[in-house]
Amino acid sequence: MDDIQIELIYAESPTTIWHQILTVPSTCCVEEAIKQTSFKTDFPNLDLTTLGVGIFGQKASLQQQLKPNDRIELCRQLTFDPKESRKRRAIHRKAGILKKKHLKPDRAKKIDYDEYA
Repeated sequence: MDDIQIELIYAESPTTIWHQILTVPSTCCVEEAIKQTSFKTDFPNLDLTTLGVGIFGQKASLQQQLKPNDRIELCRQLTFDPKESRKRRAIHRKAGILKKKHLKPDRAKKIDYDEYA
């Protein structure tokens, strides 16, 4: 039975990343790999069932078999509802708040000149 090397990543906050590289048996699944790390001791208040799991940005199940050099990503819950955010942006766009004209400098060419009579 061969061993494979994988890495686990969890973004605790937008600026803090927990990262661990480990060697597991080639028959290992995602859940078994997570249990072999210090994740539960580092983050005791997090439940593995509520976190999203992905491999290289693609959604994965906890029972998915691992391949050599896989990167398991543990994802936090969203802090906002995307549907509500889209509705709010649509309302702002309709009201003209999100038009970018107010952000751009005046593009009219201004020429200073002296008039001689």
